[in-house]
Amino acid sequence: MARRPSLLRAVSKVDAAVSPALGHVVQHEAVGLTVAVAVRAQRGLSARAERLSRRALHAVNLPAGSDVRRLLGQMALIEREVRDLKKAVTDADLDERRSLET
Repeated sequence: MARRPSLLRAVSKVDAAVSPALGHVVQHEAVGLTVAVAVRAQRGLSARAERLSRRALHAVNLPAGSDVRRLLGQMALIEREVRDLKKAVTDADLDERRSLET
């Protein structure tokens, strides 16, 4: 068997030394609560930053990301409706041709 590269051996040694202690810390309830609080705080800050940037953009009459998302959704709906109408017209045209052939 080929000898493992020295970097891989070093990483394996560090992993073997740190993993048991780190595993114990990660399983502690305080870590879970800390992560939950951090995630909630990050979401709150993101929402606040989005509101502030939306207001700033609207103040200078520019579209915000939410405006663009809403317009893209409306465009997708229109494209679906056009596709459905096109299919209906094609199907009606085929039906008419078949009835004329008989």
